[in-house]
Order: sequence, then C-alpha cells, then structure tokens
Amino acid sequence: MKIEIMNANIFKALGHPTRMEIIKLLNDHPLCVCEIFEQIESTQPNISQHLKLLKDADVLDSVRDGNKIIYLIKHDEVRQIISLSKTILRKEIDQLTKGE
Repeated sequence: MKIEIMNANIFKALGHPTRMEIIKLLNDHPLCVCEIFEQIESTQPNISQHLKLLKDADVLDSVRDGNKIIYLIKHDEVRQIISLSKTILRKEIDQLTKGE
C-alpha cells in the first residue's frame, strides 16, 4: 500500500466527530468500550464500529483485560496531531473574534 494512501487513511479515521470524541477520551487514559459508550451519545454497536475503524487505521491499539477489551492511542504522534489541530482552531477563532 502506498504511503499516501496510508496517510490519508489516518486522516479519514480522525475525520469524524464521534471518532474525535473517542480520541479525546482516550487521550486522558485507556478505556473499554463500556466506558467510552457511557460518555458518548451513541449506540454501543456504533461506538464499536468507530473503534474498529480507528484500530484498522493504526490510530488505536487494544489489549484484553479479562473479558474487557481496553482501547488506547497507539502512537504519541496522534496526540500531537490533535494538539496541532486545536492550536490551528484557536488561531482561527481568535482571528474571527478580532475581526468582529
């Protein structure tokens, strides 16, 4: 698979509001599906689909803990991407509010 396609798959995986919420939750600490489901307004099957997509894109990793599967951010660089995105948004919001 070409590196450009792999790169695009990471951004596609991050490019959904629910998946961004999941990443935000996992940024603090690893969680199981049941803990993620409790904090996001969606169905458990929908959350599981989003987790699978993030895992398939190598954004998340998982480990088994008894009968639970714990999800965690696979690479620290994902946190950096999210942080950079927030910085860009803050700058844009600042520019918009200064223009009013």
